[in-house]
Amino acid sequence: MDSESRTRSWPVSSARTPLGRRSRPTVAGVAGGVGTTTVAAALGAADRGVFVGRAVDVLVCRATGDSLVRAGHAAQLVARVGGRRPVLAVTAADSSGPSRPVTARLRLLEPHTTAVVVLPFVRRWRDLAAPLDEARALLAVPHTDLPRPLRRYAGAAQDLLAALSGHLTSTTRPTAGRPTSRPTLRRTR
Repeated sequence: MDSESRTRSWPVSSARTPLGRRSRPTVAGVAGGVGTTTVAAALGAADRGVFVGRAVDVLVCRATGDSLVRAGHAAQLVARVGGRRPVLAVTAADSSGPSRPVTARLRLLEPHTTAVVVLPFVRRWRDLAAPLDEARALLAVPHTDLPRPLRRYAGAAQDLLAALSGHLTSTTRPTAGRPTSRPTLRRTR
């Protein structure tokens, strides 16, 4: 991608500024510790913390049963309150990616969301003193200049932006440890 397509544009938000322009996207997590701040930093979005019922553009959850149940309830509430379905960002719990039962639950959530994007686990962020600085720079750095462990996360962040702008209705990014010939999730319309 060229450098112009990497610049952040804030294509979607239910909130408008007093001048009628759209504000930057909003991100909330279904619980603490699901990766909301990291996703907000990567997208340059507003971090709303834990979801409390207000309309948001991106919901973040972990790839666990309980977190996905919360995400389903929150996505339905966002659709009712805001009139539009949120994008669901699912943070992988480990480097192996979502299990088959989790993938099945993700497919059940698809009708309640604009898109479901699985974010890969980034082990190196555990060892950094300030991983959010690295997350903030993901979309500003050319993909080939990123360290290998960050390229997949940067690609997923691009998928989130595409979903927010309406250009992505399905995710076909393979998860680690799975065959690359099969898509992780496919959205049909």
